[in-house]
Amino acid sequence: MYSAPAAGRKRTLGYRKESAAYADRKGTAGEAMKKTTVVDGQEIRGIPVEGTRPVSNCYTDGLPAQGSLSDKITNKTDDGIYVIDKGSCEVLYANASRRFLSSGQGCIGKKCYAALFGQKAPCRHCTLNTHGADGMAHEMVIEGSDRCFVTWFQETDWNGTPAYIKYIRDVTEEVHNRREKERLAMYFQTVLESLPGGISVIRCGQDGSMKTEYISDGFAAMTHMTVEEAMKLYETDIFAGLHPEDAAAGRQKLAEYVEHGAGHCELTARMKLGGGGYIWVKDTVSLQKTPEGGCRLYSVYTDITGTVEEKEQMNRQYEDIILQHYRTPGPDTLVLGHCNITQNKILEIWDATDSGLLTAYGDIREDFFLGLSGLVVEEEERKAFRDTYLNAPALAAFRRHDMKREMQCYVKLPREDHGRYVKIRMELVEMPDTGDVIGVLTVTDITENTIADRILHQLSVTSHDYVVDLDLGKDSYRVLSCSQNAHCIPPPCACHSAYIAAMAGKTVVPRDRGNYEKALEPEEIRRRLSDNGPYTFTYSIIDEKGGIRTKNMTVSITDLRLDRVCLICTDITESVVEQQGLLNMLAYTFEQMGFLDIGSESFTMYSRRMVLENLPPYFEASYGDYVTHFTEECVPGEKLERVREQFSLKVMLARLDKEPAGYDFVFQCQRKVSGPGKFPCKAEDGVHYKQVNVLWGDENHRTICMVHADVTDILTAEQQAQKELEEALALAEEANQTKSNFLSSMSHDIRTPMNAIVNMTALGLHYIDDKERVEGCLKKIEISSQHLLSLVNDVLDMSRIERSGVVMNPAVLHLPALLKQISVIMEPRARAGGLKFKVQEENIKHSFFYGDALHIKRILINLLSNAVKFTPEGGEVLLLAEEIPAVQAEDRIRYRFSVRDTGIGMREEFLAQVFDPFARDNSAAQIEGTGLGLSIARGLVELMDGRITVESKLKEGSVFRVELEFDKAQESSAARTELNGMLPAAQLHRKLLEGRRFLVAEDNQINAEIIRELLAVYGAGCEVEPDGAQAVRAFLEKEPGTYDAILMDIQMPVMNGYEAAGAIRALSRPDAEKIPIIAITANAFSEDVQKALEAGMNTHVAKPIDMNLLGDALRMVLDNGHTP
Repeated sequence: MYSAPAAGRKRTLGYRKESAAYADRKGTAGEAMKKTTVVDGQEIRGIPVEGTRPVSNCYTDGLPAQGSLSDKITNKTDDGIYVIDKGSCEVLYANASRRFLSSGQGCIGKKCYAALFGQKAPCRHCTLNTHGADGMAHEMVIEGSDRCFVTWFQETDWNGTPAYIKYIRDVTEEVHNRREKERLAMYFQTVLESLPGGISVIRCGQDGSMKTEYISDGFAAMTHMTVEEAMKLYETDIFAGLHPEDAAAGRQKLAEYVEHGAGHCELTARMKLGGGGYIWVKDTVSLQKTPEGGCRLYSVYTDITGTVEEKEQMNRQYEDIILQHYRTPGPDTLVLGHCNITQNKILEIWDATDSGLLTAYGDIREDFFLGLSGLVVEEEERKAFRDTYLNAPALAAFRRHDMKREMQCYVKLPREDHGRYVKIRMELVEMPDTGDVIGVLTVTDITENTIADRILHQLSVTSHDYVVDLDLGKDSYRVLSCSQNAHCIPPPCACHSAYIAAMAGKTVVPRDRGNYEKALEPEEIRRRLSDNGPYTFTYSIIDEKGGIRTKNMTVSITDLRLDRVCLICTDITESVVEQQGLLNMLAYTFEQMGFLDIGSESFTMYSRRMVLENLPPYFEASYGDYVTHFTEECVPGEKLERVREQFSLKVMLARLDKEPAGYDFVFQCQRKVSGPGKFPCKAEDGVHYKQVNVLWGDENHRTICMVHADVTDILTAEQQAQKELEEALALAEEANQTKSNFLSSMSHDIRTPMNAIVNMTALGLHYIDDKERVEGCLKKIEISSQHLLSLVNDVLDMSRIERSGVVMNPAVLHLPALLKQISVIMEPRARAGGLKFKVQEENIKHSFFYGDALHIKRILINLLSNAVKFTPEGGEVLLLAEEIPAVQAEDRIRYRFSVRDTGIGMREEFLAQVFDPFARDNSAAQIEGTGLGLSIARGLVELMDGRITVESKLKEGSVFRVELEFDKAQESSAARTELNGMLPAAQLHRKLLEGRRFLVAEDNQINAEIIRELLAVYGAGCEVEPDGAQAVRAFLEKEPGTYDAILMDIQMPVMNGYEAAGAIRALSRPDAEKIPIIAITANAFSEDVQKALEAGMNTHVAKPIDMNLLGDALRMVLDNGHTP
């Protein structure tokens, strides 16, 4: 049977409205029900409302008859009621709402799990599995959905069939609401716990009562109490824990807030601590009305004790600053005051200048400081004052924490005749209560200190007897500094004119009295300082012991605006004596010294005799007359005009203007009168030469000094030197001839292999079909090419050594490995010459060291190559390596390498020049070579601070010994095993190059073909571009990583190799900076290599291309990831 539910039935989680049928039976079956509020074993929390009963009510008494049971379940108000066969799980009866799982008779006869949930097997979520038919309500969640149900079962007999009555109600919405409330409650609790300080909730009644309902743990912790202690204290009186001084104000402010209830309310008060004492707390209160007509207050408390204490301390500091500022003004203090910059207000001014500054400029701060700026005399200083102290710059300084504003300037106060120097200092502080910026002003008179500093600055550049600050306006002086050992020191302070008169009358020597008094008259001082600046004069005095002392008085400006000058007196007695001694010394060097006063054109001359015999100097009031008389007596007629021009004042001034350090000239001198004459010139007959040095005589360029010296002997020596230069030139020409002979020899040595290359090429082409003969020709071409290349390399190496162009690259080396490498190179050569070759080690205690493998091998291979070359077939060549005691330092290693052969030997007289460049013994004339190999070896040995020696006997053999010293190195497995994996060159090249791709920039087609084919031999590919610009374009157009390296020619059209390398390095691509670039060029000098590196290339390989060298270069940049 199917029964539809009543329309509009209201459902709630855990409770529902009682139906009419239930109300009728309330006193019968309803009383027999045992009620519970358990869902899935958990108590359902809630407050029952009038006229509801729990869904989980279960009937524990016996079931009524079938009709009565049908009526009962029909009247149930659950969403779904089903009778299910206990054995087969078939649905026997269904009563469910249309929106529920399954309704109507469509489910009758079907399995309950299929009809209700669409399952093929009994449901795992069925509460029968966990609780059985216990008549209790349990929560059930449908797998794969978010729907929740409350279901409970009763056992019954349905028409004789054991069955279950399943009551089910959809509580999805209620469960979701419950979970959301739980989540919000947890979130609220978390927020409460994380808030700083604490929280309380206070209920306010309509009668004005206030009762604390809630206190947070944070509030209790803040007040050093437990929650219970805090609640006990504040529950009935929320002001119970406030400080008595704060409680009344707090009550009044809170009452006003409750009455109006707008916005928030902030209270600040001291709250009692559990252990005694108080803390400052800020209470932010919010109000919420309640339906009953009262309200609740939500209070958030923050501990502000530190802030309050800091503010109190700032108040005390501010008051101390202001108080201290006014407490003890110094004797030089002119103005004290403080002002509110933010409010543009002068707060207080103390004026010691009697100028009425506050009355004149007012108490508006900006106007006051503009008025003060008008007292500053210099425009530049006035602008600086305004840029420092007016409101805007002062506030800007405060914002950048520049709290001390200070400057010095020259001011003139309204009621003063003279100005003064002042220091203006303003400290910026913040007023604690308002945050306004306060400026604390101090103006101090620093005139005397400034004057003293300026004078002392002048003292720093001179020694002195005493220094005087002279006030011309007051005719008084003050001694600022004096030397303890000085003579005739003036009183510390006195009248200037009286002191000068006393000095002139008793102390200054009679000849200097007039000049002394005149130079120190006030008007004369003002005139001379105004016209010409500082000046100096000399005078002599009679000291306390009756001796004569010479003094130098310097008069300089301190500040003429203040009528203040500085007098510095210096004792120059010793200097005068020294000058006399210097003149004596110069007299032995020079014949004549003259001093020309440019202003008066007077001339004073000292001859050697005058100085040595202490005779008065020669003086001529007119320098022009002196030149006329001198030249007439001592200069030959044909030279007369030229010499007079050289001695003229106009010419000397012009040349000194161009050459301020001085110049010299030489003129011919020959006495034309009999007797000793008036001017110094050798009495004997003949022509002599005089050199005149012309230079400034003083720093102010008021005097010209001329020094004459006889240079006849010097010119004679120069002639001798010229002769020696000519002889040196002859030697140079001889050396040049030697080089020409070398070039001739080189021409022969170069032409010999070139002849083989040219003719063997012709023969190879002629016998092109004869493979054996062509191979023989090619082999001979290869040998000749290698010989030709070695000739060129020797010349280049010698050039590098002579120009110190060799750079050492030390690395950790393993001696046995190094010797093995040399053996691998030399053994095939020795074997080809029919020689025995051995390498031996003796007494090697340290096998690892720091050294340059390339240059060490070059030295030993040069020596070994000579030994192999000059040892006949059947002979023996030995390389012996020994460790010997270090010479340079005990912690270093010294090796001796001996190359011994049984060759043709050398003549004893040739051994002295065996290491000279181009040297070759006659016995070796028929053997090819440049004569540079041993010279190169010696050069490299000397660059490494080593030693090379030789012993030889003709027809018996030679022994070359090389001693080299190195730093010790730690054992390196890489250096030890470097040789173990060494392969033949061809295999090494193929292993390195196979599968690689290169970009080649080469404008010569033959060279391009050679590079392409050489790379192809070892499995590498390349793209060739005919100039640098196209190479850059090709690199740019390809994806990063296309090329492994770039081989770059240097001399190319459109764009050369240096420019192309720089352009590639400048690209923004990620590989542009890292891709290896190798210079392939015939420019093989060290400056060419350096230029390539500076252009951004990694290394340099010279043409013609040696595959071994190219392979080494590629291995360095490819294996090591080398970048410039």
